[in-house]
Amino acid sequence: MKIIIFGAGRFYQERKEQISKDIEITAFLDNNPKLQGTCMDGCPVLAPYAVGQLSYDKIVLMSASEEAMKSQLLELGAEEDNIWYWERLVSEMYHGTFSLYCKDVKTIKNSGKKILIISTALNYDGGTIAAVYAARALQERGNNVLLAAPGGDKVFIDEITDNGIDAVLCPALPYVHREELFLINKFDVVLVNVFQMLLCAYEISRIKPVMWWIHEPEELYEKTLKRFRKYIDGNERRAIGIYAVSNIAQRNFNAYFPGRIKKTFSYGIPDENEESALKENTGEMVFAMVGMVCPRKAQDIFIRAIRQLNVQEKRKTQFWIIGFIGTDEYSSQIKEMVSEDESIKIKGLFTRKQMKEAYKKIDVIVCPSREDPLPIVITEGMMWGKPCIVSDKTGTAQYIEDGKNGFICKTGDPGGLSEKMKQIIRNQGKLSEIGRKARRTYEAHFSMKSFGERLETALQDTINCWCSNN
Repeated sequence: MKIIIFGAGRFYQERKEQISKDIEITAFLDNNPKLQGTCMDGCPVLAPYAVGQLSYDKIVLMSASEEAMKSQLLELGAEEDNIWYWERLVSEMYHGTFSLYCKDVKTIKNSGKKILIISTALNYDGGTIAAVYAARALQERGNNVLLAAPGGDKVFIDEITDNGIDAVLCPALPYVHREELFLINKFDVVLVNVFQMLLCAYEISRIKPVMWWIHEPEELYEKTLKRFRKYIDGNERRAIGIYAVSNIAQRNFNAYFPGRIKKTFSYGIPDENEESALKENTGEMVFAMVGMVCPRKAQDIFIRAIRQLNVQEKRKTQFWIIGFIGTDEYSSQIKEMVSEDESIKIKGLFTRKQMKEAYKKIDVIVCPSREDPLPIVITEGMMWGKPCIVSDKTGTAQYIEDGKNGFICKTGDPGGLSEKMKQIIRNQGKLSEIGRKARRTYEAHFSMKSFGERLETALQDTINCWCSNN
C-alpha cells in the first residue's frame, strides 16, 4: 500500500517505528513552511496543495489537528474514503494480532457466561478502571471474562493481571476485521465500554448481543462522531443495550441521540478499606486532587481557591495534585501557578498501589471539575471514608447532601471552593462523622455485590433484547 503522511512532526516521530515494512510512504505533507522542501526518512516534505499531483492509495492523518487537516484535504479535492486516521492504518497493519496477558491458567466455568469487555487503552483513567471492576464483579459471580483493548500501559496491565483479570491487546480496535470477529464470536455477550468505542458497539451488534456503557463528558462527542458519522442513524442502535454511568453521562448522550438512554447504571468498586490504611496522624491536613491535568479537571480552580486562604488557614496544610501532567499549554500554566505557592505539590501519576498508600495521608478529596460524569476518585474517597468536595457538574453530586456526607461547590467558582475548604479547616472535629456518612454512601450505591447483581441483570436484558431483534 502506498500512503502519504500528513503531519511530519512529533506525532509521526513517536509512531513511525510502528509502520509496517509493507507500507510504502511516498511523501509527507505539512503546513509548516520550514519543513516544506526538505526530506524526511527518504521522502519529500511538501505543502498540502501538492496532494493533487501525487500518486497514493491513502492519506494518513498524523497530528492532534486531524480534523482541520481532513477539512483542508477535502477542500483540495481529496476523496474522503482515501483519508485515514492513524488508528485506521494501525488496524490494517495489525488486524489478527493478539497479545494475551494472564497470571494463571484458568478453568472455564461451564455454568457462567462467556463475557468480553472491550475498552480503550488500558491506562490509569476512570473509564478503564470502571471496566476492570466490571470484569472483577462478573468473575466473582462465576462468569468467564476477558478484557480487550487496542493497547495499554504495561504497569497497569501487570496490576490487573496480578489481580486475576485476563486481558488481550488487539491493535486493530476499534476497527474489527474477520480475525477479530472470529474471536468475538466465541463469547455470549460483549460489554463495549465508553462512547469512543461506538464502532465496536455497532459492528459487533450484528453478530452478538452488545451492552454499551457510556461514561463520557460532552467534549468527547464531536471528535468521535466526526470519525464515525455514518453511525448516527438511530436504526443502528435499536438492538444495543445502552446505559450511562450517571445523569451527566446520560444527558450528554441524549443530547445527540434524544431519549435513547432511559436510566443510569453506576459502577461499583472493591472495598479496600482496612485499619492499616487509616489516615496517619502527621499533624498536617492534606487536600488532594486526583486526575489527569487538563482544563476539564480544573486544577486551576483548585489553585485559585487555595490562594484565597489566609496564612493561618494554610498553616500545617498541604495541597496535592496527583495525576499525569504533560507539556501542553494548560499543564505549563498549572506548573507556573504551583511554583508560586510552596504549600501546593505536584505529585505526578500514581499507580493503583501508590494511590492506596496516598490515601493514608489524605484528609479530603477535591474534585472541582468543569464536568465529570462519575469520577472514580470520589467514589474511592467515599469508600475510604474521606470527606469529598465536588463541583455541581460531577455525577457524584447527586449522591451528596452538602455538609452531611460531603460538600458541593459551584462549578468554576474558586471563591465557593475556597469557602468549603475554610469550613473544613475550621471544623476538623466534624470530619470523622462526615467521612463515616460518606462511607455509608459508598456501601449503599457503589459496593461490588450490588454492582455485580445489576450488571448481570443488564447483560441478560441485553441478550434478551438482541435475540428478539435477530
